[in-house]
Amino acid sequence: MPNTKEQDFLIQHVISHLVTEIATEGNHPLDKAMELFFASDLSKKITDVETGYYLESPSYLYELFVEEQVKTQ
Repeated sequence: MPNTKEQDFLIQHVISHLVTEIATEGNHPLDKAMELFFASDLSKKITDVETGYYLESPSYLYELFVEEQVKTQ
């Protein structure tokens, strides 16, 4: 079943905030921050409406992103 417009908006909103936080906190250019985000497992969870991750705060999601990055290093 396709996402609703509201779901798509919230997904894009949280991705935008999360990528900005990755860029700011990690001192990365935005294109690198986007690359890091979309290479992560978290990106799949956020874009999958069934997980509900798109409803979480960007700060919480950033913590999950950092934890994931530490595990893969």
